[in-house]
Amino acid sequence: MAQVQLKNLNKLYSGNIVAVKNLNLEIKDKEFVVLVGPSGCGKSSTLRMVAGLEEITLGEITIDGQRINEIPAKDRDIAMVFQNYALYPHMTVYKNMAFGLMLRKFPKSEIERRVREASEILGIQNLLDRKPAALSGGQRQRVAVGRAIVRKPKAFLFDEPLSNLDAKLRVQMRTEISKLHIRLQSTMIYVTHDQVEAMTMGDRIVVMKDGEIQQVGDPLTIYNKPANKFVAGFIGSPPMNFIEGVVAKREGYLFFKEDQFQVKITEGMSSHLSAYLDKKVTLGIRPEDIYDKLFLGDASPDNTTKATVEVVEPMGAELFLYLKKGKLSFVARVDTNQKAEVNQDLEMVLDMSKAHFFDPVTEKTIA
Repeated sequence: MAQVQLKNLNKLYSGNIVAVKNLNLEIKDKEFVVLVGPSGCGKSSTLRMVAGLEEITLGEITIDGQRINEIPAKDRDIAMVFQNYALYPHMTVYKNMAFGLMLRKFPKSEIERRVREASEILGIQNLLDRKPAALSGGQRQRVAVGRAIVRKPKAFLFDEPLSNLDAKLRVQMRTEISKLHIRLQSTMIYVTHDQVEAMTMGDRIVVMKDGEIQQVGDPLTIYNKPANKFVAGFIGSPPMNFIEGVVAKREGYLFFKEDQFQVKITEGMSSHLSAYLDKKVTLGIRPEDIYDKLFLGDASPDNTTKATVEVVEPMGAELFLYLKKGKLSFVARVDTNQKAEVNQDLEMVLDMSKAHFFDPVTEKTIA
């Protein structure tokens, strides 16, 4: 397997379009790292530079300490799985998986052994005589993964491999790829725009925006301690609520205020926010940290606000409540025991110990 290191990596396209800017990242041996971000953030360009499919404008990529900038893609000992499968339509599954080994003139017995082994791992041993046209989307993606496995590369690269699959199959294939990583104990770099895939699959997540890394960390750290407003809003579904307001002082305590909305800031956060007294900040709170007072016996009135239900979205095991308080709108994620109706007024409690505050100019996390 392999340790992959990206040093001051830059990618510029014609017209001085910056796709990747001064990216530094170390991927450990056997680690599963997910690059996640919106379209155009530079994640696929980064992956393609590692694969050798894109020329590096500036910077360096090393695998196990060896610089690979000038090494052709075919000699980098890396296998890539694409979004569109990229299978040869006239070849059987067996030949699709074996073709790369044939080009490298592997012995027939070794090719046979590797293809059979990979097909058993992926559960496609009964499909080896079929051609891609006779396969479902999920089966084609398994073949594409199998083609990568037989090569036994130093690292696997996945470029949004599940985007073409339906929702149920995406969940199944997420699990399969995670199990594959555990079984193969291989280095994997995975690109996606889907934050659910990132949270459920990665040992570490690399959140990107405008060609730059915003934060690197394990899924729970990224979720619970976002470095800035972008990360906080991008990771999580439904996304974090953001409310612009002012830090005010009353009876010796700090409060966050905006129009008719007011909540008390916890003592732990007050020390970080004292420098923002009478200044604007952004409050961030996740939908699951907002509760109906009816189900909380000891809720503090300082963290309780009355809001009107605008929309109720039943999600099966939970409800999403879209609420309005004066000019403000926010979403609460509640249990199905909540029998909310449109235009109903509810007393909602914010768990301020889970709240986040962001600088309105830099958008960096204050507390």
